[in-house]
Amino acid sequence: MNLTEHDHIITAFADSASGPGWANHPIWVIVRDKNTGVIRQECIQPDEQTDEMEILYKVSQVAHRAMTNAVESQSKLGRPK
Repeated sequence: MNLTEHDHIITAFADSASGPGWANHPIWVIVRDKNTGVIRQECIQPDEQTDEMEILYKVSQVAHRAMTNAVESQSKLGRPK
């Protein structure tokens, strides 16, 4: 991951993907440059993850998917509950 002194990590979340014969378990990191306000996405591949990241991976993935589903459901309704 390429961070500078002007970068601020907004969030990080686990989001695995797979297909026939392959699977990947990256952690996606959303970063904002404090000077320009530009937001970008970085990726931490499994071989770059710490033990702590590996331990938290499943919890993060479940929370991420639940939040994504909740936001998608709300946006289809067009209004908050």
